[in-house]
Amino acid sequence: MSHAQKESSSPPLSPKRGGFTLIELAVVLFLVSLLLGGLLLPLAAQQDAKMNGETRRSLEEIREALMGYAAMQAKPFLPCPDADGDGKENRTPVGCAQLEGDLPWRDLGLGQQDAWGRRFRYRVSAAFADSQGFQLATTGDLRICGNTDCTLIIADKLPLVVFSAGKNGAFEEKNADANDKDFSLRDASIDFDDLLVWIPSAVLISRMLVAGRLP
Repeated sequence: MSHAQKESSSPPLSPKRGGFTLIELAVVLFLVSLLLGGLLLPLAAQQDAKMNGETRRSLEEIREALMGYAAMQAKPFLPCPDADGDGKENRTPVGCAQLEGDLPWRDLGLGQQDAWGRRFRYRVSAAFADSQGFQLATTGDLRICGNTDCTLIIADKLPLVVFSAGKNGAFEEKNADANDKDFSLRDASIDFDDLLVWIPSAVLISRMLVAGRLP
Protein backbone atom coordinates (compact mmCIF):
# COMPACT_ATOMS: atom_id res chain seq x y z
CA MET A 1 0.00 0.00 0.00
CA SER A 2 1.40 3.38 -0.95
CA HIS A 3 2.01 6.20 1.54
CA ALA A 4 -0.82 8.20 -0.01
CA GLN A 5 -3.23 5.29 0.43
CA LYS A 6 -2.25 4.95 4.14
CA GLU A 7 -2.99 8.61 4.77
CA SER A 8 -6.37 8.42 3.06
CA SER A 9 -7.38 5.41 5.13
CA SER A 10 -6.58 7.04 8.51
CA PRO A 11 -9.68 8.08 10.58
CA PRO A 12 -10.35 11.83 10.70
CA LEU A 13 -9.18 13.61 13.86
CA SER A 14 -11.95 14.89 16.17
CA PRO A 15 -11.92 18.68 16.72
CA LYS A 16 -10.44 19.90 20.00
CA ARG A 17 -12.90 21.14 22.62
CA GLY A 18 -12.72 24.85 23.27
CA GLY A 19 -13.83 24.75 26.98
CA PHE A 20 -17.01 24.36 29.04
CA THR A 21 -20.37 24.58 27.37
CA LEU A 22 -22.90 26.96 28.90
CA ILE A 23 -24.76 24.01 30.42
CA GLU A 24 -21.62 22.60 32.00
CA LEU A 25 -20.66 26.03 33.35
CA ALA A 26 -24.12 26.44 34.86
CA VAL A 27 -23.83 23.06 36.56
CA VAL A 28 -20.41 23.95 37.99
CA LEU A 29 -21.66 27.30 39.32
CA PHE A 30 -24.66 25.60 40.89
CA LEU A 31 -22.46 23.06 42.66
CA VAL A 32 -20.10 25.79 43.88
CA SER A 33 -23.04 27.79 45.25
CA LEU A 34 -24.29 24.72 47.14
CA LEU A 35 -20.85 24.17 48.65
CA LEU A 36 -20.49 27.83 49.67
CA GLY A 37 -23.98 27.89 51.14
CA GLY A 38 -23.23 24.82 53.21
CA LEU A 39 -20.07 26.44 54.54
CA LEU A 40 -21.51 29.89 55.19
CA LEU A 41 -24.40 28.70 57.37
CA PRO A 42 -22.17 27.02 59.99
CA LEU A 43 -19.79 30.01 59.90
CA ALA A 44 -22.69 32.41 60.55
CA ALA A 45 -23.89 30.25 63.43
CA GLN A 46 -20.38 30.17 64.87
CA GLN A 47 -20.13 33.95 64.61
CA ASP A 48 -23.49 34.40 66.35
CA ALA A 49 -22.42 32.06 69.15
CA LYS A 50 -19.13 33.95 69.52
CA MET A 51 -20.83 37.34 69.79
CA ASN A 52 -23.41 36.00 72.23
CA GLY A 53 -20.61 34.58 74.36
CA GLU A 54 -18.70 37.88 74.32
CA THR A 55 -21.82 39.80 75.35
CA ARG A 56 -22.61 37.37 78.17
CA ARG A 57 -19.07 37.73 79.48
CA SER A 58 -19.41 41.52 79.33
CA LEU A 59 -22.67 41.30 81.27
CA GLU A 60 -20.97 39.24 83.98
CA GLU A 61 -18.17 41.83 84.19
CA ILE A 62 -20.80 44.56 84.53
CA ARG A 63 -22.51 42.58 87.29
CA GLU A 64 -19.25 42.37 89.24
CA ALA A 65 -18.41 46.01 88.59
CA LEU A 66 -21.78 47.16 89.94
CA MET A 67 -21.26 45.26 93.18
CA GLY A 68 -17.73 46.67 93.35
CA TYR A 69 -19.11 50.18 92.87
CA ALA A 70 -21.51 49.74 95.79
CA ALA A 71 -18.74 48.32 97.98
CA MET A 72 -16.58 51.40 97.34
CA GLN A 73 -19.14 53.73 98.94
CA ALA A 74 -19.02 54.52 102.66
CA LYS A 75 -22.74 53.73 102.69
CA PRO A 76 -23.40 51.28 99.86
CA PHE A 77 -25.54 52.33 96.91
CA LEU A 78 -25.76 51.55 93.21
CA PRO A 79 -25.17 54.10 90.44
CA CYS A 80 -28.02 55.79 88.63
CA PRO A 81 -28.48 55.19 84.88
CA ASP A 82 -26.85 57.41 82.29
CA ALA A 83 -29.62 59.64 80.96
CA ASP A 84 -27.68 61.80 78.50
CA GLY A 85 -25.27 59.42 76.78
CA ASP A 86 -22.02 60.62 78.36
CA GLY A 87 -21.34 57.33 80.14
CA LYS A 88 -21.83 58.83 83.61
CA GLU A 89 -24.72 58.47 86.01
CA ASN A 90 -27.32 61.23 86.23
CA ARG A 91 -28.11 61.81 89.89
CA THR A 92 -30.24 64.55 91.46
CA PRO A 93 -30.37 65.67 95.11
CA VAL A 94 -33.39 63.43 95.62
CA GLY A 95 -32.33 60.38 93.63
CA CYS A 96 -31.85 59.31 90.03
CA ALA A 97 -32.86 61.54 87.13
CA GLN A 98 -34.43 58.38 85.69
CA LEU A 99 -34.43 54.75 86.80
CA GLU A 100 -33.72 53.26 83.37
CA GLY A 101 -31.21 54.38 80.79
CA ASP A 102 -27.81 53.52 79.44
CA LEU A 103 -25.24 51.82 81.62
CA PRO A 104 -22.97 54.42 83.31
CA TRP A 105 -19.91 52.70 81.86
CA ARG A 106 -17.44 55.49 82.60
CA ASP A 107 -18.29 55.39 86.31
CA LEU A 108 -17.77 51.62 86.27
CA GLY A 109 -14.57 51.69 84.22
CA LEU A 110 -15.99 49.36 81.56
CA GLY A 111 -16.68 49.29 77.85
CA GLN A 112 -19.97 50.79 76.79
CA GLN A 113 -21.09 48.39 74.05
CA ASP A 114 -22.11 44.80 73.51
CA ALA A 115 -20.56 42.62 70.80
CA TRP A 116 -22.87 44.18 68.18
CA GLY A 117 -21.71 47.72 68.99
CA ARG A 118 -24.80 48.82 70.94
CA ARG A 119 -24.93 50.29 74.42
CA PHE A 120 -26.05 48.22 77.37
CA ARG A 121 -29.27 49.25 79.12
CA TYR A 122 -29.50 49.49 82.88
CA ARG A 123 -32.45 49.59 85.29
CA VAL A 124 -32.08 50.14 89.02
CA SER A 125 -34.51 50.04 91.96
CA ALA A 126 -34.76 53.47 93.58
CA ALA A 127 -34.20 52.07 97.08
CA PHE A 128 -30.79 50.68 96.06
CA ALA A 129 -29.66 53.84 94.25
CA ASP A 130 -30.33 56.14 97.24
CA SER A 131 -27.04 57.86 98.06
CA GLN A 132 -27.87 57.52 101.77
CA GLY A 133 -27.16 53.83 101.34
CA PHE A 134 -29.30 50.70 101.39
CA GLN A 135 -29.76 48.49 104.45
CA LEU A 136 -29.96 44.79 105.27
CA ALA A 137 -33.74 44.84 104.91
CA THR A 138 -33.82 46.84 101.65
CA THR A 139 -35.60 45.09 98.78
CA GLY A 140 -35.87 45.95 95.11
CA ASP A 141 -38.95 46.19 92.93
CA LEU A 142 -37.83 44.57 89.67
CA ARG A 143 -38.80 41.12 88.37
CA ILE A 144 -37.49 38.67 85.79
CA CYS A 145 -40.21 36.69 84.04
CA GLY A 146 -40.03 33.49 82.07
CA ASN A 147 -42.77 34.60 79.69
CA THR A 148 -44.48 37.73 78.38
CA ASP A 149 -47.41 37.87 80.83
CA CYS A 150 -45.17 37.20 83.87
CA THR A 151 -47.12 34.16 85.04
CA LEU A 152 -43.73 32.48 85.44
CA ILE A 153 -41.47 34.43 87.82
CA ILE A 154 -37.75 33.65 87.61
CA ALA A 155 -36.58 36.23 90.17
CA ASP A 156 -38.17 39.15 92.00
CA LYS A 157 -37.40 42.02 94.38
CA LEU A 158 -34.26 42.70 92.39
CA PRO A 159 -31.98 45.73 92.86
CA LEU A 160 -31.00 45.97 89.18
CA VAL A 161 -31.18 44.53 85.68
CA VAL A 162 -28.66 45.04 82.86
CA PHE A 163 -29.54 43.96 79.34
CA SER A 164 -28.49 43.83 75.71
CA ALA A 165 -30.82 43.91 72.70
CA GLY A 166 -28.88 41.04 71.12
CA LYS A 167 -28.22 40.49 67.45
CA ASN A 168 -31.44 42.01 66.09
CA GLY A 169 -30.86 45.30 67.95
CA ALA A 170 -34.44 45.60 69.19
CA PHE A 171 -35.60 45.04 72.76
CA GLU A 172 -38.51 42.64 72.86
CA GLU A 173 -41.93 43.05 74.44
CA LYS A 174 -41.59 44.04 78.12
CA ASN A 175 -37.90 44.84 77.86
CA ALA A 176 -38.64 47.74 75.51
CA ASP A 177 -40.93 49.49 78.04
CA ALA A 178 -38.89 51.82 80.25
CA ASN A 179 -41.84 52.20 82.64
CA ASP A 180 -42.32 48.48 83.21
CA LYS A 181 -40.60 46.92 86.23
CA ASP A 182 -40.90 43.44 84.73
CA PHE A 183 -38.33 42.01 82.33
CA SER A 184 -38.72 38.93 80.18
CA LEU A 185 -36.20 36.19 79.41
CA ARG A 186 -38.33 35.11 76.47
CA ASP A 187 -41.58 35.89 74.68
CA ALA A 188 -43.68 34.55 71.84
CA SER A 189 -41.39 35.98 69.17
CA ILE A 190 -39.18 33.46 67.38
CA ASP A 191 -36.57 36.24 67.01
CA PHE A 192 -36.27 36.91 70.76
CA ASP A 193 -32.58 37.34 71.51
CA ASP A 194 -32.31 39.79 74.43
CA LEU A 195 -29.57 38.98 76.94
CA LEU A 196 -30.11 39.88 80.60
CA VAL A 197 -28.21 39.76 83.86
CA TRP A 198 -29.34 40.74 87.35
CA ILE A 199 -28.24 40.64 90.99
CA PRO A 200 -30.54 39.19 93.69
CA SER A 201 -30.88 41.40 96.78
CA ALA A 202 -29.44 38.66 99.01
CA VAL A 203 -26.30 38.38 96.84
CA LEU A 204 -25.70 42.14 96.80
CA ILE A 205 -26.23 42.50 100.55
CA SER A 206 -24.01 39.49 101.24
CA ARG A 207 -21.23 41.11 99.20
CA MET A 208 -21.59 44.32 101.21
CA LEU A 209 -21.35 42.35 104.46
CA VAL A 210 -18.11 40.75 103.27
CA ALA A 211 -16.79 44.19 102.26
CA GLY A 212 -17.64 45.60 105.69
CA ARG A 213 -20.20 48.10 104.34
CA LEU A 214 -23.12 46.56 106.25
CA PRO A 215 -24.65 46.60 108.73
